[in-house]
Amino acid sequence: MKNIPMVIAVALFGTTAATAQTTHHHHAAKTETVKAVTPPDAVLTAFQGKFSGDTATWAVTPSGNYAATFMSSGEKECAEFSADGQWLRNRTDMTLDQLPDPAKTALQSKYPGMEIASIQKLEYNNVNPFYKVNLKQGDQSKDVMVNDAGYVQE
Repeated sequence: MKNIPMVIAVALFGTTAATAQTTHHHHAAKTETVKAVTPPDAVLTAFQGKFSGDTATWAVTPSGNYAATFMSSGEKECAEFSADGQWLRNRTDMTLDQLPDPAKTALQSKYPGMEIASIQKLEYNNVNPFYKVNLKQGDQSKDVMVNDAGYVQE
């Protein structure tokens, strides 16, 4: 039952924040530009309260929320806030050495021979953090979710 919110959260975050993480998106046949914006004061205050000292590039998501893309401790992050300043979710690019050992062990056991190509830590309000991991082997690629304890969900 706890996995259902994780799947819903991944689906929602993947569609809303993906369009806001950079100012240009390249698709096979077109380029989409996302206009940088200045968010309301409530959003800026909430951002500085959660990510003190970080400077962000802002965009409006298709759902009307505000997405901040920034660097924190050398890692690229994207945080999303509602217009009234409520923090909704956060996505952080990670390296393999930052992935908790139980998660690494579970992935290596379940997907022998597959290489971990990328990792993103996903955090949502009222949901335990989890990781979106892209696995590759040759020309095959697979995205899976794993939590700190090593529970894997495809």
